[in-house]
Amino acid sequence: MPCTNPHSRTLDETQLTNLSRHQMHEHGRHKCCQCAYNSGYDQGFALQESIRLDIDALGDSQAGADGRHRSVHQAFALGYSHGIRDYINQ
Repeated sequence: MPCTNPHSRTLDETQLTNLSRHQMHEHGRHKCCQCAYNSGYDQGFALQESIRLDIDALGDSQAGADGRHRSVHQAFALGYSHGIRDYINQ
């Protein structure tokens, strides 16, 4: 079942499959990498210095298109990096 949260930005499958496999039960299992990416992106674009990945706020997902079994931590970090890049290049 895919995540039902809206995603303002969506990673393509290539970027999702490059994320590490990650199945730690209390640290992002079956959570949406697209949600994590968007959270990181928004914080990066805002140049937030105290960043936070709120795993409980991420959508639940069992779908491959949402980065099933991939690291939400890496998706968040990638989003943060892309957000900073886009802020600098605007």
